[in-house]
Amino acid sequence: MSLLEWFSESSNPGPVGDVNINAPDPDDGGPPKKWFIWITVVIGLIVTGGVMYGLFHNYSDEGVRYIFLKCCYLALYVVISYFVNFTPNHTNIGWLGGLIDNPFRISDDFNRWLLFAQIILLPGKLIGYSLIMSWLIGQYYCKKLKRNPK
Repeated sequence: MSLLEWFSESSNPGPVGDVNINAPDPDDGGPPKKWFIWITVVIGLIVTGGVMYGLFHNYSDEGVRYIFLKCCYLALYVVISYFVNFTPNHTNIGWLGGLIDNPFRISDDFNRWLLFAQIILLPGKLIGYSLIMSWLIGQYYCKKLKRNPK
């Protein structure tokens, strides 16, 4: 943070995004389309498979304790990324769409940090969303099969 940002921001503060924990879903016109849910589930399960392969591909070299710790860290990452929502204010993210830092505002640095955190947590959101949607779809089909056994 430079002195220029410090003095300029106090006279004309810029808008900053926010951090929400377990925020409600926005009302954007109804439920998502079925194709969007299926594509998200497939992409999330592919990401989950890649992460699990990264954890278990050298199982013989590591002890069970390290594998357990890796799984706990992965679960913690997925839970945090699923429940914590970072929403930066995209109107105040720097010059040229965020390519150049605004030397007169520190609030754009905060928005950049929020954007970075949002990008870092995106794979965990995909994993969490795909696991929850897979569970709900599986429950739906199990109930459907129990009602109509053939």
